Amino acid sequence: MKEKFITIRKSIFRLEKEMNVECKKYLERTLKEHDGRIDFTDENGTLDDRPCVTYDGGRHPEYNTNAFSSVYAVFLKDGDIMLETEDESEYSISRIDWDEVYCVAEYVYYLLNS
Repeated sequence: MKEKFITIRKSIFRLEKEMNVECKKYLERTLKEHDGRIDFTDENGTLDDRPCVTYDGGRHPEYNTNAFSSVYAVFLKDGDIMLETEDESEYSISRIDWDEVYCVAEYVYYLLNS
């Protein structure tokens, strides 16, 4: 039984990694098509349903108790995908998990296709 669970978990890890890679490819391609930046705000400067990502404290370790940070924009900087969040103006997408990368990519798709 344990070996079966290990095999299943390895499959899940592989799929999570694949999802992460594909979402980042989508974001990079889409950002290049939109001058390197997509804002998650409306004409009033806000959107209620924008995604939140896990915040690790970054330059503000005292904020680490606030586990989530709203995303205001996604952009390219020096070849990296960055997020502008309520806590950091440049928060690397590599600092969040695959499922949050997926949520950001899904939100970008929603904004551009609604």
